[in-house]
Amino acid sequence: MVDTKELPQRARYYQSVGDGVALSKGGYYTSLKEQYIIFLCPMDIFGRGFPIYHFENRAREDSNIMLGDRTFKNFYIFKKYEEFTNPVVKAYMKYFATRDVDSRETETINDQVSYYKADTLIRNKYMTYEFDLHESKEEGRAEGRAEGRAEGKTEGKLEMVDALLAKTKLTDEEISVVSGISQDEIAKRRAHQP
Repeated sequence: MVDTKELPQRARYYQSVGDGVALSKGGYYTSLKEQYIIFLCPMDIFGRGFPIYHFENRAREDSNIMLGDRTFKNFYIFKKYEEFTNPVVKAYMKYFATRDVDSRETETINDQVSYYKADTLIRNKYMTYEFDLHESKEEGRAEGRAEGRAEGKTEGKLEMVDALLAKTKLTDEEISVVSGISQDEIAKRRAHQP
């Protein structure tokens, strides 16, 4: 909600964390999926007047040459919601700007916001998520301590997965992104939900 003057660097950091979570040791780089880093900003941090800024890697020498690394960083300026052409995106941006619930999509997201505000366990996990990601990345580098801590972290992540499965309408893919647990494991746990 505030231009901290480091959002582009934060986007780079989020990309690296996401890649670190997605690619296990010894994994193939080709197994990396498309990755979108999305920022919802009230202000136009780039100052060029666009409602959305899409970034992807291109060659300086010829902007038609794309790196093709399948990473994208998108900055949505939600106070410019009237300028979005896609009606669903426009509805979401209007919700973020005004908190008006006037569509099926915004009713769903408003319900989720209300739920997360009320659930202190999930709220706490959300508030510490970025720190936990950084911590787990550092633990991976410290091989001697990583094994013992990874078991505890996995247990905590599985508890979070169970809570998300029980109380949200998130897809397995969305839960996987948030928790770092594989979609296969999430599907198994979903099958055992009451």
